[in-house]
Amino acid sequence: MPSIRVPSGLRSFTGGAADIEVAATTVRDALTELDRRHPGIAAKLLHDGAVKPFIKIFVGPDDIGGLSGLETKLGERDEVAIVPAIAGGRDA
Repeated sequence: MPSIRVPSGLRSFTGGAADIEVAATTVRDALTELDRRHPGIAAKLLHDGAVKPFIKIFVGPDDIGGLSGLETKLGERDEVAIVPAIAGGRDA
């Protein structure tokens, strides 16, 4: 069963769980299942049915932006990683 790796900033939605197994065949289905079980998390990731610009989603090592986006197919052992953008710091 595919799993979703939830970043620490969103674990308040999952009761602290870092990895959530989902019954899904696409990334979109996986996020829908995640939100069904942990309401409100999808609003932090998606806007108007698309991934928010400051969020990256990977299946294994591959960014779904270079694959089929939210329609990227998932295999039984795939890991979906949600990676929020990191900003800050200052040029020296």
